[in-house]
Amino acid sequence: MTAASHTHSSTNGQRQGIVELICGCMFSGKTTAVLNELEHEPASNILVLKHNKDDRYSRAKIMTHDGDGIDAVCVSCSKDILDRVSDATEVVVIDEGHFYDDDLPDVCNALAKRGKRVIVAALDLDMWGLQFSVIERIKASAGVVRVQQSICAACGKPATHTHRKTPIVGAHIVGGAEDFEPRCQACWSPPKEAHIDSSEMA
Repeated sequence: MTAASHTHSSTNGQRQGIVELICGCMFSGKTTAVLNELEHEPASNILVLKHNKDDRYSRAKIMTHDGDGIDAVCVSCSKDILDRVSDATEVVVIDEGHFYDDDLPDVCNALAKRGKRVIVAALDLDMWGLQFSVIERIKASAGVVRVQQSICAACGKPATHTHRKTPIVGAHIVGGAEDFEPRCQACWSPPKEAHIDSSEMA
């Protein structure tokens, strides 16, 4: 069932809220899927948010690895999102949801109760193969969950894991194609460095 079939007006004309999760490993097309979902939405109805920890490509846009993008507003924590959403906002996009604190699921549900369509794009597993608890909580309550897959860079099979290619320096683990590649579970291996939780990232 598509996300569009879940978003419609109620009998009083107000749009019904919903939380939609688009998740998967890096390079699985999550941001591209978000941009496709927004194609038929008036720009004035959309608020796109990115965490200020995401310093790749652009601080003023969310970007695909191919260079497509859309203007975004930077926030530093989940509760900042509520301050950014106006009554006129109908669609709230939260990119890289795994960067956020434990309040994000409650914020998403609160926005859905206000009639907003909330689209969260996020990794489901970190580079150590562990689930992001904040994303698991969103997945449990979301009205739509779409799991994206990439192609394993080692063998060409469907990829579900994010493989780190370069050493981790300090706690800065954000990176692009120079640092990460998609792998199937058989070809993937975790970093040798100790686990770093997303909340502890530089």
